[in-house]
Amino acid sequence: MGGLFDLVFPPRCAGCDHPGTLWCDTCRAALPLIDPGMACARCGAPLRDAGHPCVECHGRVFAFSAARCAARLEPPASRAVVALKDGGERRYAGVLAELLAASAEGWLASGDVLVPAPASPAAVRRRGFDHAADIARSLAALTGNPTARLLRATASADQRALGREERFANRAGVFALESGVCMPVSVVLVDDVFTTGATSDAAARVLREAGAAEVRVLAVARAVQRPGSA
Repeated sequence: MGGLFDLVFPPRCAGCDHPGTLWCDTCRAALPLIDPGMACARCGAPLRDAGHPCVECHGRVFAFSAARCAARLEPPASRAVVALKDGGERRYAGVLAELLAASAEGWLASGDVLVPAPASPAAVRRRGFDHAADIARSLAALTGNPTARLLRATASADQRALGREERFANRAGVFALESGVCMPVSVVLVDDVFTTGATSDAAARVLREAGAAEVRVLAVARAVQRPGSA
């Protein structure tokens, strides 16, 4: 079925729109990957100065214990995220999961349960699918880790126009547990973009309060402040 779909709707490169592949060799080589050895263990941001506090999360207390991000939120990685999330091109879930699997090698344990950060009901209705759930399922197929839908989004408000502190206030209380869940010991939240950590923090607080011993975060792309920005 996949081959027939590709024949009728040929894939196009997420970076340059070249037909025939979801990632052309040139764009794959240009991916702004984050070296885990040069990234903040708490929030996944690339470190500007080794040995100095992370400027992205310094002074912030998170409910999750660690985060790993595969790439900076820049083209061509950001274009693939948009193509999946807003363009409805669900084939990109697989290529984004490949980035996560490579980034999480040696970090993801066999007992970790992959939990997608749920989109709001309005977003799911608009898109027709939950993009983070697609990424988590594809990642599970690559790593062998189990997945579980433990959370549901109860409300949402647009985060894009909000400042860093406003984002945390905006996400308070937007997640709830699904009914009848059995809480795993170790949870890894899976999401497409990590900006300030507000969404992951809100989700992790619900999971920790429900009995998860550890919550970590695995995101495809990390938004990073430019030097000198507020």
